[in-house]
Amino acid sequence: MLFFDEQEAIKELQSRGYRVVKEDYPDAGSINTLRELVDYFYSRRRFYNPDRKFPYSIDYTEDVKTLSTFIRSRQKLGLGRKDAVREAAILVDAMFRFEKQMKLREPIISPTLLSQAWAMDKVCSFMNGEVAEAGEYDTELYLNEVNEYYNKKNAAKDFERAAQERKKILERLNEHKERE
Repeated sequence: MLFFDEQEAIKELQSRGYRVVKEDYPDAGSINTLRELVDYFYSRRRFYNPDRKFPYSIDYTEDVKTLSTFIRSRQKLGLGRKDAVREAAILVDAMFRFEKQMKLREPIISPTLLSQAWAMDKVCSFMNGEVAEAGEYDTELYLNEVNEYYNKKNAAKDFERAAQERKKILERLNEHKERE
């Protein structure tokens, strides 16, 4: 693991001629309002696609309308407003995380994709697959832990048996030498 002092790293980069721009990427659980959700969408877009050449202009009125409709649809499913906004933030993050697997014709540039049922179905299925993979990984870790425990336990027994066998072999050799 590599540890470094952030301020020293920034100073070193600046001394080499780099311009350092520090950007905060909020956690999905901290998103509470539509305005924050719009900002979160664009921060995720910059985070997952920093080299993509598309405009970073934000049309808050259009984006808020789109996201407001999406939030209302989540509320119809029984979620409170804050929970619906947080769930939307999680879906936004997943949408960018699985963008390559979705095989879209064009890159995601605005939140309008959230209003497309087929896109949300794909995102949710990818998220469910990730959960299944995480479950499989946890199971594999547990099995490795169990195997390691039994291997250690059996290794000690095997070592004892081997020591007893060596002792018997040495006794037989000594008996054989005494007869000669």
